[in-house]
Parts: sequence; structure tokens; C-alpha cells
Amino acid sequence: MKKIVGSLCLCSVLFAANEYEANLAGHIVIPAENFINVPKDAPEFLQSTGKFLRTTRNENLGTFNANYTEEEMPNAFRIPFKKQALQGHSGIKFINDKNFWLLSDNGLGTKKNSPDSMTFIHNYEFDFKKGSYKHLKTIFFNDKNKKFPYLINLESTKSRYLTGADIDPESFQIIDKSFWVGDEFGPFLLEFDEKGTLKEVFDVNLNKEPLLSPDHPNLQLSNPDTQENKANIKRSKGFEAMASSKDKIKLYPMLEYAVFKNGKYENKGGKNFLRILEFDIKNRKFTANTYTYTLESNAHSIGDFNMIDEKYGLIIERDDTEGTMDKACKNQETKSCFKNPAKFKRIYKVKLDDKKGVAQKIAYIDLMNINDTNKIAKKPLVNNKFVFPFFTIENVDIVDEKHIVVANDNNFPFSASREPFVPDDNEVILLEVEEFLKAK
Repeated sequence: MKKIVGSLCLCSVLFAANEYEANLAGHIVIPAENFINVPKDAPEFLQSTGKFLRTTRNENLGTFNANYTEEEMPNAFRIPFKKQALQGHSGIKFINDKNFWLLSDNGLGTKKNSPDSMTFIHNYEFDFKKGSYKHLKTIFFNDKNKKFPYLINLESTKSRYLTGADIDPESFQIIDKSFWVGDEFGPFLLEFDEKGTLKEVFDVNLNKEPLLSPDHPNLQLSNPDTQENKANIKRSKGFEAMASSKDKIKLYPMLEYAVFKNGKYENKGGKNFLRILEFDIKNRKFTANTYTYTLESNAHSIGDFNMIDEKYGLIIERDDTEGTMDKACKNQETKSCFKNPAKFKRIYKVKLDDKKGVAQKIAYIDLMNINDTNKIAKKPLVNNKFVFPFFTIENVDIVDEKHIVVANDNNFPFSASREPFVPDDNEVILLEVEEFLKAK
């Protein structure tokens, strides 16, 4: 264990989180190019993905490489592609023994480019001793009962599957056979039944003010001679994470970035803080209770949030970088290296303080500094350490009193964190962090 180097202010030292060691206890790799068939009742439109990656239609498979610009990249995956990608893991839940659920996000990243990306959640069996996995089943989200109050992409179809043009599922909990899903487009809180059919949509308010992202269906661009903007949540910064109380009576959806209020993002002493809201499941409404979580840097985001017990939880905080330092670009090189390698990838243990309304940082582990004493890693070490250098790390949950599970969102086929321009695999790791979990 070691302390973070604090400032000269005594108050900063007193409240600084301590760093604890993490030991690799299991490593599972799900290959990047992994695809699933669409349901039999899905329209032909969903038989391939990526036809609108660059906004305008292109139905010829493999026409262009998978990046957001016209620049050709070596080793890039070709798009559009057949079927749906088994990718974008953006929330994890340990059930028991080897059983886990993983949520996939909206597909290719935005409303505009993901109308042919289905939304779904997966059930896996992970055997960390063998380093193996089984994909047990996928449940596809749909609005067969027309509970979504707005027009959906596949409105006129009988199956009414929800796509990445409708919702961006980024966090979830399973309670009483319902999938509770945190969405980023509204943001909304969504309840689905065990078959993936939408049951209810909950609007989000903070202090009686609606929280709205630019992608909320009620918002539209104003006329050019006006500057009206009612959005107070950044695009793609909605409910990235969501924990539940251990007694399963409350949900704690968490925004990925600060709320914009009175002409600035909410902050304390220049550091932005994020909002954790509270939802009462029995009464089916948001309460007035909230917690604030302060970022280490205003350029950071959070990735996931799950509770350890009634007071303590786990939150991923990370920067917007990817790649390993051993492959950093040197001189004028740009094509086979990382321009800005990963630096800040942490999991914090936090304490929910009801009186102060804060999620206080107690301790952290550094995902760029993991021990591999048992030589478990399936990817190369960097300076004798196992590193998790992904742009988006969006999955963490407690497994037992000694272990947590962590996984990346590979943003297939865009993120490249292990090898420059090579699409990332989905990686799931088991970490032994007993002392970290004991920290108070």
C-alpha cells in the first residue's frame, strides 16, 4: 500500500485515497471479431451493421475501414459487416459461481451511425481457472408493447426491436426478473422484463429540473438567429454507471460527466463533480437524495459503479487515452505507434456519506500497474506489469471478499489499445484485491 502524493495543504493529505496492490487472478479474452445472428423475426435491415457509419448510406459490405474519417489505417476492420457484433461491454453483473451478465452499448457510438445496430444483453459462463468462456445467450431489447413514448427507428415493424438510434444502454442491474438499464441518450432509466421487452421509461430530474442531453427526443436545434439550448448534460455523458443497494430496493444511476448549470459545469474548487442519483424501486420514482463524486481531472470520465455493501462501492475513473507506453510514438512516427498512450485508469473504493451527500474516495487500484506473479496474462506485460490500457473500461463488480471482476468496452471495431490500429478484443480479468476491499 502507498499513499498518493498530496499537495502541501494538510486537508488534501488527510483526505487522499491510498493505493493498494492488485494481483491478476484470471484473464479471459473474447476475440474482437465475434458476431451473433439476429432473431428470426428481425427485419432484413438488421442483417448487417455499419451501413450509416459516415451518415450517408453504404450497403456494400467491407467498403471502408472502420474509423470515423476517410484516412486509411493499416489493419483496420472493414465495414459494413454481416450480423451483429458481440462487443461494447458497458456493464457487468456477477450472479454466482461462473455466471455473469454483460450489457452491450448502442453499437457504433452515436444515434446517427447506429440505426442498424441492435441493443442487447448477454449471459456468459466465465471459467477464470481455465481462462475460458461460453456465450450462453443474448436477450434483444424491444418495444413490442409500445412503452417508449417517442418514435423509434423500427416503428412500423411488428417486432419493434430497439436499435442504437433509439437508446444507448450503458449500465444495468437485475432485480426481480427485470433488467433496469441506464441510458445515455435521454438520459432515461429503462425497465425491461426478462425477455427484453420494455416495461417502462422514467424521465430524469435533478432538483425538479429535467436532465436532458442533446440527443433527448424532445430537443431539437434552434434557429440560427437564436442561442437557445436546453441541454444540461453533454452528449454521450448520461447514465454510464448504475449500482443498486444490496437489499435491492434502490438504484444509484450515475452520470458520466458533470451537469451544466448556471453557465458552467458543476464543480468544487475547480474540480468537476458528477451526480449519483437515487431511485426508489418500490415507489417507482427518483428520490431527492443525491451524492457527488469529484473527478481527479476535469478531462476524466467514469466507467462503472457497483456496490460492495450498503456503504461502500467501486467506481472506475479513467482518462480518454489508450495504448501502452512501450509502443508510444517517437520522433515523427505515427502509423505503428500510440500518439497518446494510456495514463490514468483506476478503480476507486468509495464511501457513500448520507450526511454530506458525497461519494468519498477511500482507496484505489491502478489498472496500469497490476502484478502477474502467477504468469496468468494472455497479453504481453509492460515493464513486468500487466496493464489494462483501454480507452473505455466500463465494467467492474465484486465477486467475493477477495476478488473483483473488470472488463473493457472494446468499441468494436474502433478501439485499439494493445496494438496500434488493431481492433481490441473484449478482455475480462479477475483481480485479487483483498486489502483494497478491506480499506476504510
